[in-house]
Amino acid sequence: MERWYHVAVIGGGIAGLTAAIALAGHAGRVTVVERDAPADDPGFRPGVPQSRHLHSLMGGGQRALDELLPGFTDELYAAGAVPLRTPYDHLWLSPAGWCHRFAPSRTVPSASRELVEWVVRRRAESLPGVRIRDRLEVTGLRADGGGITGVTVVPRGGGTTEEIAADLVVDASGRRSKTQEWLASLGHDDAETTLVDSRAGYGSRYYAMPADFDDAWRVISIQPGPSQPLRGGALVPVEGGRWLVSLYGYLDDHPPTDEEGFLAFAASLRHPVLYETIRDAEPLGPIHGFRHMANERRYFESLSAWPRGLLVIGDATCALNPVYAQGMSVAAMSAHRLRDLLHEGVDDCATLQKELAAGNDRAWHVAVGADQAYLGEAPADEESRRSGERMQRLLELAMVDAEVNSTFFDVMMMLAEPDALDTPELTARLAQGPARPPAARL
Repeated sequence: MERWYHVAVIGGGIAGLTAAIALAGHAGRVTVVERDAPADDPGFRPGVPQSRHLHSLMGGGQRALDELLPGFTDELYAAGAVPLRTPYDHLWLSPAGWCHRFAPSRTVPSASRELVEWVVRRRAESLPGVRIRDRLEVTGLRADGGGITGVTVVPRGGGTTEEIAADLVVDASGRRSKTQEWLASLGHDDAETTLVDSRAGYGSRYYAMPADFDDAWRVISIQPGPSQPLRGGALVPVEGGRWLVSLYGYLDDHPPTDEEGFLAFAASLRHPVLYETIRDAEPLGPIHGFRHMANERRYFESLSAWPRGLLVIGDATCALNPVYAQGMSVAAMSAHRLRDLLHEGVDDCATLQKELAAGNDRAWHVAVGADQAYLGEAPADEESRRSGERMQRLLELAMVDAEVNSTFFDVMMMLAEPDALDTPELTARLAQGPARPPAARL
């Protein structure tokens, strides 16, 4: 059933594209308005500066995309994504020590952010009624009475201003969103905003995977820990026979973007395996830095009056530190939730905004909780302190116990709810402690 004659989506990233896909069956037309130029092949675009850095499609996000776009995972593999067996292919040094090499529990695709977005866009463009208009800058919202009636746009690089009428506008423009300003100009109150910034930063580079590479692992993840509390790094295989290496550091301890400094930073991690792997590998292009990694949440759902015909989704309302690799999956899962709500008959924008915001809570608490630890912020209450201690024991047990590891990975990959870690059986295992001490992987 068509609820809207025309929907305008601001932003052609994963949040905007998946929202358009979810709305396609409930609107006569959906127009995605994108600032950047289109590309025939996967590649970097300025509107997604973080795309040069490590991205992971969590299991929950992959599942949401497969349900929104049947056959998505197969298409991603056909485009070059690399299959990873979890946790079997992962050489993972966690804060609690090395993870044992357990038998594979599932296979997931590894690909660059550019490839994932390109596959999603190609599928979105093929849907009846969906149109993507590139090189357009949205300059404001159109409003009439208590509702939003469209957007005003101007071509990038200059041109004639155009008004695009729509009975639903979805802001998926990311961290640069101007909805707060636009609503204020229409007389609405400012939404409360929370910012938690661990002052993290990335340095990333592609390398050619050696033709004779034949090790037991495919992924390296060296997380901060007791001997190196601020620095970490990861190496993952992606399409095109490449390794994507991302180094990161907290509290302004950022990876340098020069050759010598980047390698020295890699060598300073808790274990030298990542450094030793890339030391003699062939670089494919320059080292790129990225610093805009704060967690920022705008509580639009709490405004006393919400305009008819407007939704704000993705990073425009809840931006997460990308180190925790939740962004693409949260966007896809939000779009899937939007589709479900529409199927249930919910189409009031104030209700939809509240429901979608609630879906951000889990990822927000994970990212903010981790970053607050780097900021030295103690838990606010005894219950939070005990919960943190329990999670540490869970991680220690997950490193050495196959069954606990499987459950832990399912929760971490957003395939299971957090309460899967609260069963009586698991609580009893925690009380017993690890069956054996963590062993060195190398």
